[in-house]
Amino acid sequence: MEFPPISLDGAALAVSADSQLGTLAHLNPSACIQFANALLKDLDGALAACTLGNSATSIAARFEQIHTLKNMVISTGCKPLADACAALQSLCLATGDPARARETFDAIAQAAQRLIANYRDGMVARAG
Repeated sequence: MEFPPISLDGAALAVSADSQLGTLAHLNPSACIQFANALLKDLDGALAACTLGNSATSIAARFEQIHTLKNMVISTGCKPLADACAALQSLCLATGDPARARETFDAIAQAAQRLIANYRDGMVARAG
């Protein structure tokens, strides 16, 4: 079965106003900046610990890593990123292609990092 590529090219990636980050930005901007920093640190850790590229990684371990990534992405309320996480999970079930799974995981995590870093930087600029 051929599984279509997961692409974030051209996707409108934005932090939703009703997401955890968006809500926190309105309630407590300094806490939002700290939360964004924590998410960025967690995303770095997820990228470093990712074993999706290893064919010996079990399906359960793959899903756990994808679920962890999705939990971080959900904090942004960004639907294209959340949808990409769901598609990655389907990819792992459909093909089991470790190289493609790792490449997709990295793309999602890095897109989330850029989104969160840009949002945080905007918060810092408004606060400063």
